[in-house]
Amino acid sequence: MLQQFTQEIKNLFLTMAREMHTAIPGHIESFDADTCEADVLPYGMFRKPDGSLLAYPKLTGVPVYFMQGTGQGATFVFPVKPGDECLLIFCEQTLDTWLTKAESQTDLSFDLSNAIALVGLFARANPLVKVAVDRDAVIIDRGGTRITMLPSNQLEIIGNTSIVGTLTVSSNAHIRGNMQVDGTVRSPEVISSTIDVNTHVHWTDETQQRVTGKPRG
Repeated sequence: MLQQFTQEIKNLFLTMAREMHTAIPGHIESFDADTCEADVLPYGMFRKPDGSLLAYPKLTGVPVYFMQGTGQGATFVFPVKPGDECLLIFCEQTLDTWLTKAESQTDLSFDLSNAIALVGLFARANPLVKVAVDRDAVIIDRGGTRITMLPSNQLEIIGNTSIVGTLTVSSNAHIRGNMQVDGTVRSPEVISSTIDVNTHVHWTDETQQRVTGKPRG
């Protein structure tokens, strides 16, 4: 009798545990950038109370996590595409109160409808991880356009770079290639090869008389 009671309690807890979802990998089926929500299909199967296996249903309207702060004034965002993999976490309570700021009458703990997607978890390794570890670097890459931050106060940028705003350089600049300026270049001193452009004058070849004065500022 006691053994049967113990087994019944065990079965009850097993049934409750099967209905409690924690976290599972999934992949994005569609993403709405305006609402920052996705339709996600979890990987794997779940076991029904009768022991049979059933594929997870597609989860709709899943909030997608991005790194944000300062009231969304500081963000790190990237495109989310169908097929991207993610980690689904299932919250202790319904998300209705958080999403709508309204009181919710729903009491669903760790339910499939309480999912949040953390995009970036992939089954396959990214070769850039090894590069970052080997170089002890932080790497931001988009199809070969790359920013690499090294611990030696060094920043490497691969790709065409557009800067909107003022660029201030507080050290030397070394340019390998041509430079085109659509505007005015101002400097207290300009050296071309070994010639000081600010004080340079021209002389005649024969009499060595000066034929031009210094440039006027």
